[in-house]
Parts: sequence; structure tokens; C-alpha cells
Amino acid sequence: MVGEGAVLGANVVITASTPIIDVTGDEPVEYRGFVPPFSVVIPGTRPKEYPAGTYQLPAALIIGRRSASTDLKTSLNDALRSYGVAV
Repeated sequence: MVGEGAVLGANVVITASTPIIDVTGDEPVEYRGFVPPFSVVIPGTRPKEYPAGTYQLPAALIIGRRSASTDLKTSLNDALRSYGVAV
């Protein structure tokens, strides 16, 4: 589930098991299956230990909250959706 007003960057993959990690505070906060409203999310990875070694697994990183400058950057997408223009 993606909260209202959230912005997902290119190549962000969200599944039921993808960790969505808010890295904006002093400590990371992890969500599963939910992107909080008005979050700005980019793709990332995090290390996972296995007997054969350490590997980077996909994660989604919340790097901030939507602002007026974010609205300007996404306004073209909104206009294209409003007029049904496929790109």
C-alpha cells in the first residue's frame, strides 16, 4: 500500500516482503508493505549474511517528505495522467 502523496523514484520495487526503511531520522524505521503518506522513496539495498557470504538485497529507502519542490518535479507526470498521454 502506498500512502497518499508519496513519490516513488525510478526503479523502486515494492513487494510484500520488501523492507521500506525510513532513513531520515537518527535511527532507521522499517515498514513492510506500506509507504507512509507524502514520503519520497528511492531504491536501495541492505546487507544480508548467508553461510556463503554477505549479499546486498533490495530495499526501498525513504529519504524525505514531499515538499513544494517535489510537487514541481512531479507536475509533468500529473498533467500527462490528467490528459491520458502515454509516454
